[in-house]
Amino acid sequence: MPAIFIGRFQPFHKGHLKAIKWILERKNEILIVIRSIQEFSMEENPFSFNERKEMLERTFLTEKN
Repeated sequence: MPAIFIGRFQPFHKGHLKAIKWILERKNEILIVIRSIQEFSMEENPFSFNERKEMLERTFLTEKN
């Protein structure tokens, strides 16, 4: 059963990456869930779902290489 990591990722940052790496040291699989935002606010939630998804994808593509 995979570990589950849920976050808004507004933006995805080094703390998120550190937590994910910590989990992966203990579990073989992780499911990363991008939490929905109740209200769009440029100040608190400046990134759309697609932008946050792209941040995660770019980070992990870079980490693999």
